[in-house]
Amino acid sequence: MEEHSTRSTGSIGGTAFVGPTRPSAVFPAGRVCQEKGCGTRLSIYNDGDYCYLHEPLVAPRVRGKKIA
Repeated sequence: MEEHSTRSTGSIGGTAFVGPTRPSAVFPAGRVCQEKGCGTRLSIYNDGDYCYLHEPLVAPRVRGKKIA
């Protein structure tokens, strides 16, 4: 009876992962949070009108089940 090693000595072929093929969406610079009294500048990558602290809370739907 032959003994089989649990470790492979061969290699697996494939292609290198190079990352996303398109650039990130960019929004206008210099925007400010719309919450009254908040002067937080929004990132060019934030597509919302509010900063993280003031963004309205939205309950997500997960696989057809309503959470809230």
